[in-house]
Amino acid sequence: MDNLYRRTQILKLLRTDPEVTQEELRRKLARRGIQVTQATVSRDLEELRLVKTRSGYRLPETSGPAAPVLPTLQVILKEFLREVSQASNLVVLKTYPGNAHSVAAALDAQDWPDIVGTVAGDDTVFVATPGAHEAAQIRKKIRMIVTA
Repeated sequence: MDNLYRRTQILKLLRTDPEVTQEELRRKLARRGIQVTQATVSRDLEELRLVKTRSGYRLPETSGPAAPVLPTLQVILKEFLREVSQASNLVVLKTYPGNAHSVAAALDAQDWPDIVGTVAGDDTVFVATPGAHEAAQIRKKIRMIVTA
């Protein structure tokens, strides 16, 4: 499990449960299949610049634009993506070994309406779309991002 995927899951957990302790986060991550130590959770919380309160950790309240915590989709795709193809309503992304979760998490974070969901293995991501037309559009969009 890579850092980007784990930290994305931490941020998702904090959006649904705004204040949790490190131990609660560790248990919730374990329920999602992510086994980590308390020390790893602590490092992640520090890297994500989360705010510690008496009742636990929470996302920071910002009055201005927040500094990006995660690399942009363009950076992730340019670094990890090897191949993009289409199979009916699926876009199949080939990555370098161990990087599929990072690519899938970055795509999930985009909240593109044509993406129904993603499934990541070790070096392959399946991006599900409602139909072949939408898959072709997503494939084109991803290629444009990589070549930009």
